[in-house]
Amino acid sequence: MLKTIKTKKNSTKYTLVALVAGFALLSVGSSYIHARSAHNSSNSNLSNIATNTNTNTDGFQQSNHYNTPKGFMNDIQTIFKGTDDYYHLYYLLNKNYKSGNDGTEWYHIRTKDWEHFEDLGVAIPKFVNGWSAVASGSVYQNSNGFFRDLPKTAVVAYFTSYTETGQHQYTAYSLDDGRTYHPYNHSQPVMKAQSKEQNFRDPHVWYNESTKKLMMYLAEGDKVGIYSSTDGKKWEYQGATMLNGSTLDGKDLGLIECPNLKSFYDPQTKTTKHALLFGANGYQYGSTTGSYYMIGHLEANGTFVAEQQPERLDYGTDYYGANYYQESPTRVKSIGWMGNWEYSQGQILKDDGQAAKHIGSMSSTHSLSITQKDGKYVVRSRLINNNARTSGLRTKRSTRTSKTAPDGYHKELLKVNRKASQEISLHFTNNTANDKGHVRVFINQKDSRVSVDLNTETGTYEVKRNSSKITGEAKNKYEKAYAVYNNWQNRQRYFVYLVADKGSLEIAMPDGQIYSLMKLSSDPNMQVVVESSTDNSVSATLCNFQNRTR
Repeated sequence: MLKTIKTKKNSTKYTLVALVAGFALLSVGSSYIHARSAHNSSNSNLSNIATNTNTNTDGFQQSNHYNTPKGFMNDIQTIFKGTDDYYHLYYLLNKNYKSGNDGTEWYHIRTKDWEHFEDLGVAIPKFVNGWSAVASGSVYQNSNGFFRDLPKTAVVAYFTSYTETGQHQYTAYSLDDGRTYHPYNHSQPVMKAQSKEQNFRDPHVWYNESTKKLMMYLAEGDKVGIYSSTDGKKWEYQGATMLNGSTLDGKDLGLIECPNLKSFYDPQTKTTKHALLFGANGYQYGSTTGSYYMIGHLEANGTFVAEQQPERLDYGTDYYGANYYQESPTRVKSIGWMGNWEYSQGQILKDDGQAAKHIGSMSSTHSLSITQKDGKYVVRSRLINNNARTSGLRTKRSTRTSKTAPDGYHKELLKVNRKASQEISLHFTNNTANDKGHVRVFINQKDSRVSVDLNTETGTYEVKRNSSKITGEAKNKYEKAYAVYNNWQNRQRYFVYLVADKGSLEIAMPDGQIYSLMKLSSDPNMQVVVESSTDNSVSATLCNFQNRTR
């Protein structure tokens, strides 16, 4: 059991017929991908990349993922269901990125299907009402009347502002489903950092039914601070969940950010577990920054007690500042920012060689559940992608009839030119009992390359990428390779599913792993290459995602 006191931050089916008609649940080991046909238009008035005019002239506009309409986006804020029957969420937007009046504010979007989003504009602006730039936080729907001076339809936001004297927590309320907010508590912070240097940010608020108090979890360096309040204005410290080396088998997770709390019911064991979710740095674990979770339980006073060591939620380099929606007792939906602070604000170039000032997109929606494996609970992820598919290509190839790849060692199972917005399903079958070797998948664009090297003997895979769109020190960090253990070795059959877009790639591996990454490219086309050094066959299905433009 991990100590609770104070903590540091710095997912296809075999035939795939349903990809082009009908509805299917596609599985990759225990990763799942939802697919829906092009004939389903339940949200036809909304676009994948929003309905308002997008002024992106920098070349990084995606087709199958939400893009910010301007500037630079990062952390995703609370996801809630409004009285209009839409799911609402916010993200941090710096619309003046690399220009005057730099700083983030809360930008508001909504969706009915988790695929198509509508821009609603800035909801909490920066540099007004006594606060400075607006950073991460969360919202609370006042449906139980906790805030007695506000109507039950009110939405109350808590957020951090980086002021000249430190990181302070402010609050504001909305009476129009979160479209606009008014300062609460006379524009004064409800909590203040003790010093300018103290990490004291990203409030996650929730209601504790046991104590009838509002709870707040705060990112405080190498711990998550826990506070309670009877009125939402005055807060009392209760303790913290530590995430330093002494509680994590000697390896800390760097600076903690964006804490969140969700619950999972396991129908197998008929047990409800809580998950503390947060952003952290995996540098001591061979990873970069990313989204993590710990499984545990809640004490009656709202304190989270960890029962297991932290685990990576998404194994890729670019799933950060994520947020979560409790869909059911067994399912939680999540969306992350596809970016990384180590390079996303580096020297990224447009086609004309000038600095890009319009960067940022969200991930596909992840559906999360828990299961038991090797005596502990693990969170399984599946990609939700219901966008229409067109121009399907299906082929089956064997290494026994394939030509030798340029390296003189691998056999070229597949080499095909496609649109950059692409669904790729690869079903591998070993032709002999000898399953040792490597399978490599390349996504080639004129200015970018991503390779996924799957070692069928060790059950690991390595992801590499490069791009001519990034320079300087950030380029070295962007192009650093990472290896992940998946425990899928010695299998006669295995699946890999990829969702590609112009500027991103999401890989669903066996056993519920997702690897999400941004790829810096302005090329609307790509080449897909699959090579193998072992005696096997691949059944491949590729489909263009239907492009949605404004």
